[in-house]
Amino acid sequence: MSLNADFKTVKAIMEDFLQDETIRKKLRVICSSKLNDWEKWLQLELAFYISSLDGFVVDREVQAIPDNRKIKNRLNMFVDFAIRKKRTKSNSFIFLELKCSTNPQALINGFTKDIDKINAIKHCIYDTRSFWCVGFHKNCTEKSVSKMADFVKGYYGHHEVIKICECSTEVSCGCTDNKIGFAIL
Repeated sequence: MSLNADFKTVKAIMEDFLQDETIRKKLRVICSSKLNDWEKWLQLELAFYISSLDGFVVDREVQAIPDNRKIKNRLNMFVDFAIRKKRTKSNSFIFLELKCSTNPQALINGFTKDIDKINAIKHCIYDTRSFWCVGFHKNCTEKSVSKMADFVKGYYGHHEVIKICECSTEVSCGCTDNKIGFAIL
């Protein structure tokens, strides 16, 4: 197993997904709205996208049993995505948790909970090859971007701000709400 190879796989999937113009249009609407409950929508869009890729198998909302010594009073939990490249070990899956928030601190808190959740899995129908958190934040002020970038540095991760408007260059762009923060760890 190579964490670097899995990271590159997850990053490539997400970069291609974010180049889809239909997804970009929907993200523009989300970024310009006050909505903060867009995570399930993005999960469904991403599941559909991955399932359409040649060479990948994806399962969403995969049930897992937690170790009650690590997480108290939970009988089960769900992993957002289990992804496997075709022609790899049949029960070796990349687990992926997706988080969407307005502000980076909420995203950081969500990542921390997801890391604890995945580390507490006692039993799942799929074997974990690797685990990744993928997240988005709408607030892209300099302070917010710096906070998220500093957090990601502590992990094997990636953070960038993605321009989602249709303008050709940053210089000529007068759009508001034209960026979204994107992180993988």
